[in-house]
Amino acid sequence: MKIMIWNVVNYAITILNLIILIRVILSWLVPYKRNEFTEVVYAVTEPVLAPFRTLIPMGSMRIDLSPAFAYIALNVLRRIIFYIMF
Repeated sequence: MKIMIWNVVNYAITILNLIILIRVILSWLVPYKRNEFTEVVYAVTEPVLAPFRTLIPMGSMRIDLSPAFAYIALNVLRRIIFYIMF
């Protein structure tokens, strides 16, 4: 049972990290173009990235670092869940 729950958590975090990576690539390639795919990607990732934007204000920076911090936080969360479960 623990292994099944761990697999679900692990896959969910992996998929979320992948979607964040897709969002970063989309922002580089087509920053102002919106379609159904980009709307779904932004809708899924915005609840994860928004707290990091409030914690780390961008100010005059032109680079959004919230995806990097979210990626690190999700991987730390994955390790914490692993250590709690096993």
